[in-house]
Amino acid sequence: MFMSKSNRLKQSNRTPMVPRQSEHAFTLTELLVAIAMLALLAMVVLPALAGAANKGGRAQCANNLRQIGVSSMMYATEYNDMMPICKVGIDNSGGKFNNLRGLWFTRYVAYGEYTFTFVPTNATSVSFDCLGFLYHVGLAGNGSIFYCPEQWGTAYGANTYSPLLTTDGSGAVRSSYLFNPRIVDPTNNIIARRYPKTSDLPPHKLYAVDDIEFQGSGHFRERGWNVLFTDGSVQFSQNVQAYNLIQTFVSTETTQAYEEADQIFNCLELDH
Repeated sequence: MFMSKSNRLKQSNRTPMVPRQSEHAFTLTELLVAIAMLALLAMVVLPALAGAANKGGRAQCANNLRQIGVSSMMYATEYNDMMPICKVGIDNSGGKFNNLRGLWFTRYVAYGEYTFTFVPTNATSVSFDCLGFLYHVGLAGNGSIFYCPEQWGTAYGANTYSPLLTTDGSGAVRSSYLFNPRIVDPTNNIIARRYPKTSDLPPHKLYAVDDIEFQGSGHFRERGWNVLFTDGSVQFSQNVQAYNLIQTFVSTETTQAYEEADQIFNCLELDH
């Protein structure tokens, strides 16, 4: 059966039925370029976000130390000019008998016989020590000011003593700050505290500081430590020599450890 001429012309003018591609589809090359751009953006943005988080934690840490300084002065006005004393492991009555033995004792807040026990301010089952005296007399709230937020997850972070303040497996509560840690004479083993009273405080000297006893302490990633000075100010120190000394520092009850700690404290004071 033959088509008419007009039908043959209509048939020849028809457009072939070819499936149309989506106008919004990505080619493989375009997809790879988009992934590369996202990766590059992440490389730029994430360090900035991490830096902002670090600065936030550092600022909170500095605020904690300022509150510790103010609370210590308030404490001294009620206790014959005496700062909170360190008595763990040694029998003393304050003053020049306020001995430290090892630097780590300045972290102690409380210690006792019972483990994983909440410590109320009027606790009788534990002995208060150093910053713990501020907690004991109601000058430190729930004790959160004793912990640098960047130390969360470490042995001396607030999480270890949560809910604040709960003793750990050794029956102790420790701070992430070294409180009034300087001694009279490191070389001759005179380990009495250098500043037992407010009247002993010279200007512009280290009074409390982020823990320096291990490499993950303080703000180690930023190579710095917040320092509370005897005049009540707080400064972030990034002294290079202090950073290098801390990397090899070992806290023990030895003349070498006392001298090395003293050198570190001297370096941290230089930026003030």
